[in-house]
Amino acid sequence: MKLYDISLRRTGLSISDRLVAARRLDALGVTFVDGGRPARSFYHRAAVELRLRAATLIASGGAEDFAALIAAETPAVAIVVQGHGFSVVREAVRQLVRAERRVIVEARDFFDGWLIDPEHALEVVLTAAEAGAETVLLHDTAGKLWPDQIGEIVAAVAETGVPLGFGCDDDGGSAAKQLFAADAGAGLVQGSYAVVRGGLDRGVPPLVHSAEKGIAPVPCPRLEQTVSAQKAIGGVR
Repeated sequence: MKLYDISLRRTGLSISDRLVAARRLDALGVTFVDGGRPARSFYHRAAVELRLRAATLIASGGAEDFAALIAAETPAVAIVVQGHGFSVVREAVRQLVRAERRVIVEARDFFDGWLIDPEHALEVVLTAAEAGAETVLLHDTAGKLWPDQIGEIVAAVAETGVPLGFGCDDDGGSAAKQLFAADAGAGLVQGSYAVVRGGLDRGVPPLVHSAEKGIAPVPCPRLEQTVSAQKAIGGVR
């Protein structure tokens, strides 16, 4: 299972601190560090100064951010789709692939859409994959479903053979939902593996906190580095 960190989408950190934070998250062993919407100044400095060992920096935004996503020059891009038609998704993904970007499609409100019209929701996934997306990340945006329901739907979509990811907004059941989704076939799990309260206060091992609630944790790939990474991130202000 691969981990996709979105901590930097939310922070009010300076560019210098964002770069430091990205290095610390890299030390935790995550696969993707999402730098957020493609602000030219951050990604320009990242291209010059940031050398990640394990993680890949990824810029994210909607179809309306296409030009900026290209200009960010990250090797991977997450395009967030919500309520777009098939043609918009298909064309955006194809253009990004032609620009030699690895593409993740983040399908917001996917599970609500599935409950209304599963065939349409499935077509979104297939359209993105056929256009060249390497992963389609199913996002539980509203958070209305129970973890076992998440697992059932992910398992149904996984039958298509499309590589899947899972993401949800942080709530009391997010860890359980991630575990059910991973068990059902989601190979990429999106989350915030740093505690964010106005700034990036400290790093946390992915889902280790869930063990306190009686839920088996998903181990951090480099758990032995977590303590030192926490201390380092704790110094970022």
